[in-house]
Amino acid sequence: MYVEAERKFNKSKKKILKEIRRPGNLNDYHPFCKENKALKWPGKGSIDELEYLNGLKYRRDFIEWDENGYVLEIGRYNKIAKVQWIVDGSEENSSLRVRINPKLPYKNGLVRWVAWNFYIKFRLQSYINKVLDGFVYFIETNDRVERNKFGKHAWFS
Repeated sequence: MYVEAERKFNKSKKKILKEIRRPGNLNDYHPFCKENKALKWPGKGSIDELEYLNGLKYRRDFIEWDENGYVLEIGRYNKIAKVQWIVDGSEENSSLRVRINPKLPYKNGLVRWVAWNFYIKFRLQSYINKVLDGFVYFIETNDRVERNKFGKHAWFS
């Protein structure tokens, strides 16, 4: 179970990587971010905190960090998802793909399937699409994204 979104750019892979690796980067382009604070940075083992507009706070632990991006685990007390930020491309063009693999708390397989297929998948897809829309806006204009710019989200606004 996962959702993912991808955006393409007329920018170098190096530029996109530099942006996603900047400490506190979500402050500039995440439409539901109240504050993104780096606690330990950079590289594998990095840690930051993300506070959403509704006050929910998550910690992000970066478990992989390589020439194509990074993988992190996010959650408050328990990690609720693994998130991959992957950059492909060249000096002229690139793409950014973000994949979220949630860890659903339901032990019952039927409940998990119903929750995923009729609710969670759609909310997560909407969320990641809006985050990447914010990234595109920021990378193209160099203007900070307004909060809820692409619409509110039931879980994070």
